[in-house]
Amino acid sequence: MKHQDLNGFDNSPEWIFQEIEKTRVEKFSELTGLSRVVSKILLLRGIETEEALSYYLDGDIYKLHNPFLFNHMVKTVLRVKKAVNTKEKIFIFGDRDVDGVLSTAMLYNMLKRFDAEVFYKVPEGEYGYGIENRDIDFASDKGASLLIAVDTGTSSISEIEYASRKGIETVIIDHHVQTGPLPEAFSILNPKTEDEGYTFKDLSAGGVVLKFIHAFILSYTKNFNRVFIPAFPNGERVNCLKVRNGLVEESLEIKESIHYPVDPDCTIVIDTEKQLPDYFSSWLSDKKVKQIRLTCSQSYNSVEEFADIFINLFTSKQKKSVSFVKSFIDLGAISTISDIMPLFGENRIIVREGLKQITTTENLGLKVLLSYCDLPEGRLNAKAIAWNVAPVINSAGRMGDAHLAVKLFTTDDPHEANELSRILIDLNEKRKDKGRKNLDIIRPLISEKHKTEPVIVLSTDTAEHGVTGIIANRISRELCKPAIIIVNDGSIGVGSGRGGNNFDLMELVISCSDLLVKYGGHRSAIGFTIDTDNIEQFIHKVHSTVSKDIDRFQYRNILEIDENLLPEDLTFELLDELEIFEPSGVGNELPKFSLLGTTAINPTQIGKEKDHIRFFIPTKNATIPVLGWGLAGKGMDILDKNSEVDIVFSVEENNFRGERLLQLNLHDIRPSTSTV
Repeated sequence: MKHQDLNGFDNSPEWIFQEIEKTRVEKFSELTGLSRVVSKILLLRGIETEEALSYYLDGDIYKLHNPFLFNHMVKTVLRVKKAVNTKEKIFIFGDRDVDGVLSTAMLYNMLKRFDAEVFYKVPEGEYGYGIENRDIDFASDKGASLLIAVDTGTSSISEIEYASRKGIETVIIDHHVQTGPLPEAFSILNPKTEDEGYTFKDLSAGGVVLKFIHAFILSYTKNFNRVFIPAFPNGERVNCLKVRNGLVEESLEIKESIHYPVDPDCTIVIDTEKQLPDYFSSWLSDKKVKQIRLTCSQSYNSVEEFADIFINLFTSKQKKSVSFVKSFIDLGAISTISDIMPLFGENRIIVREGLKQITTTENLGLKVLLSYCDLPEGRLNAKAIAWNVAPVINSAGRMGDAHLAVKLFTTDDPHEANELSRILIDLNEKRKDKGRKNLDIIRPLISEKHKTEPVIVLSTDTAEHGVTGIIANRISRELCKPAIIIVNDGSIGVGSGRGGNNFDLMELVISCSDLLVKYGGHRSAIGFTIDTDNIEQFIHKVHSTVSKDIDRFQYRNILEIDENLLPEDLTFELLDELEIFEPSGVGNELPKFSLLGTTAINPTQIGKEKDHIRFFIPTKNATIPVLGWGLAGKGMDILDKNSEVDIVFSVEENNFRGERLLQLNLHDIRPSTSTV
């Protein structure tokens, strides 16, 4: 990799031009038939084989991991199923953000399909984090005996204990990092807990709910918890594997004896072309053990390979169950995008399948809401959801009315769906105004001292809470360092932090958790409440922790560039090729390209606050528009002083009045150096 320095600008990232051996690129291009540009980018992302490429391009809903890989999945399914069948009252408590709201709605809608006695609640007001004793009192007063906490609960030790004392069992469906001992819940589904065996760790809460929904519907099939034993004759012995719910539990070796480690209630799976030893065939017949005979079109050489064939066949027969899961995957996709989950692995499949489902969604609230959102023409992508839909849903929680969003996605009344959608659109506009107003309040509080510190931590009682996350994100982006904003409200401070790149905000907050009332979040986004008496000590401890371990908490503002292009490379052919990377987002971003020594034509500041920049660059046949969001100040300053500039951008499509246009989304700009 080649590095470029900061070019004298405080908020300039370090440009890194990524390199890879040309021979590797050429070989992969020949193998796949893809261009060298796309081949290089795929190799940079670790996609090096035809198998990996196939999964990246074509992985569908059948390629999702088995939901029963969760340690407590069977236990959880059986407990909820019991509650449904015996008409226990089930109380769902979810978080206030998009992920929490949609997780709550998904679970509620699913349980209502089974005629469950279920009701829900989300945090009231503009702050408060996680479930509280008063919420458990609410559930108890309504007669609930089962609490399902979604997108929360992993750190709610005392609250879950309180629920237990009230005679309420708790199931936790969450994805937040385990920060200490786990609550004494009946069961926990969370891929990030320390002893969890589930293979993909980066699901949103909506993603975990989707896995539960999948397992729950499978529990109504005849093969749920049924034991299958694929058998592979090996001379006079038989190699076997015990398979339950599509998972291998243990291996067995059968040799001639009086007794065999095979339960008569199981089902033996054998290949029609392979003959079991007579002693075992006779025993199976005498015990009337059920048998399935497969005709295998592919060769195999071990019981493990034979079991894989059977499990794949077992999975492919779940079409009705998969169809059921698909009816929820649209909300699961929005929760994944909104909670900024990395779009690789299972998340890529959930989002890709979910985006398809959104266009024909069965969810009335989503259908109506989309009609109000300013969605771009053409195919729906993750960016459109992140920019145009997620903020509208999120505004309900930010403005203290998260229950309105849950209500929208659980209603079957068209009139109510329309009214709720209009309310959310209005709340989002109010949220924007509130964000602008409070940013104007907080920005002047940032002193030169703050700018020199590795993490900005600001506390104020002059601003309003509810938009601290938005403000922290804006300040973090402007000053290229993590930012934590605390807004005081009487004796309680409500804090939000935003970071990025290699900085782990969650780990930093955990190191200061003794000073917090409640906290939670992810690597690059955290939220907490704190007694105002502890704020100064918290600020001191944050800076002390970072300074003592600067290697661990070092923030590097870097911009990784996939390829340097020439103006003639910017074509619709390139744009079409780049579709291969959709759905794109965190962890699977659109490729970033550079153009060196170009001219910016007609630079203009745009937007309500004139904080965005628009200009054109010349190519051989035309000029191409470039849009830089939040880059007006820096961009105009550079363009006023330099005739030629270097730019980093992604190539995007703009559909305007039915016309397909090419445009560049600007990531950074600097005076031209004309070298890579």
